[in-house]
Amino acid sequence: MKKGIARSRINNPTLFITISFKFKLYCKNQSSKIINHSTIVFILLLLSINGFSQTNEKKEVSNYFDKIAGEEILNINNGKIHIDPYNLKNSHNYYLNKNFVKGSVFYDNQFYENVLIKYDIYKDQLVKSFANNTAFGITLINEKTDYFFIEDKKFINIDTKYKFPKVITGFFEEKYLGKKISLYIKHFKTAKEIIVETTLYTEFKEVSDYQLLYNSKFTPVNTQKRNPRNIS
Repeated sequence: MKKGIARSRINNPTLFITISFKFKLYCKNQSSKIINHSTIVFILLLLSINGFSQTNEKKEVSNYFDKIAGEEILNINNGKIHIDPYNLKNSHNYYLNKNFVKGSVFYDNQFYENVLIKYDIYKDQLVKSFANNTAFGITLINEKTDYFFIEDKKFINIDTKYKFPKVITGFFEEKYLGKKISLYIKHFKTAKEIIVETTLYTEFKEVSDYQLLYNSKFTPVNTQKRNPRNIS
């Protein structure tokens, strides 16, 4: 008999009690954190609709619940749902790729590898996929994000890495890191609205700022003129 989900109702009271107990324990552990409500809804549906095969059903469901709950209590999964309000046509607001790609993040004093992320350079926000679902994203808190790797490039949070006074802020690509001189690149995008026939679109254009760090001072190098960004 195959393991996994079968098209039958849960009729094992011991199994139901086991899941319910773990669900209550999970919620108790989340009392001081932001709970991802989509996961809770999914768990409740798990308890009420399609059941599991009778063979090893208690073990399978228990292990599956542990996996989902274990992933959700990670600090990196606590955040706001990321929403893109733009109607796009020929461009997008992300760095290189508008789709999630595998990367690494040092977040809230923990290092996470092989996570699906994308970098919104218009709003200067790092977005992580929700439970590896590419249809939903979580906006990570900038103050808790020290650095991340995407497409083999390292981005650091200038605000958390360098505490001395400076006029720049946010995430910068660490292009060169030396003992005395370092070079950083700020990737960002400007936006404008256009009307094509009767449809309103948002178009993005990428610009880069180069910053040279020497003697605890950032100096712009070959800076391109940027347009004001009205972030909605």
